[in-house]
Amino acid sequence: MINSISDWEEKQKGYLVVSVLCLIFGAYFFIKVISGSYNIEQSDLEVYENLIISNAPKFKERKGKRSRKWIEFNCINNQSTFEIASYDYRCVNDEEVINEIKTGDTISIAILKGDLDNFDTQNSCEIHSLIKNDKEYLNLRCRNEEDTGGGKRIFLILFSISILTAIVYSLPKKPKLFDKVDPILLVGIGSIVLAFIFNLITLEL
Repeated sequence: MINSISDWEEKQKGYLVVSVLCLIFGAYFFIKVISGSYNIEQSDLEVYENLIISNAPKFKERKGKRSRKWIEFNCINNQSTFEIASYDYRCVNDEEVINEIKTGDTISIAILKGDLDNFDTQNSCEIHSLIKNDKEYLNLRCRNEEDTGGGKRIFLILFSISILTAIVYSLPKKPKLFDKVDPILLVGIGSIVLAFIFNLITLEL
């Protein structure tokens, strides 16, 4: 009995560590969300006009653990491979881009000022604006909502894990349920459910 209590107390310490760490990292992502750190503003972008398409936009996909989808194209007299990727890709109508932008077309693009070192180099260069004939093919507002939503989901899950592991830590003795079901499984399932509830409550955040 003494050994059983001692084992439970040792496991409780582990739950406390997890609770504190999740709270700290959750707070980090929460601050990023409410401060708008995930958003890209027009002032963050550098615009390049009168670029001429040399290789028309093509859909690309990489499968496996690091799977991703994107659209890439090249321009005359520029070494960069321009990409519509990540959250921008989630918001783009890829058929429009591929079918309407052709070799020889004149376009303008915008990239992050922090990525200027990748412009006109052999590196890939992610764009956040693509305009042809005054038509904007990328949706910056949608892209920001997608990116912020990702950060929001992370902090909600971390906060949920923190709450549930703190509850487990506070239990005076080991519940009999934990002999039948792994508490880690219960915390995992409970965190998903709790994060979903929090998400419904904070839809306007």
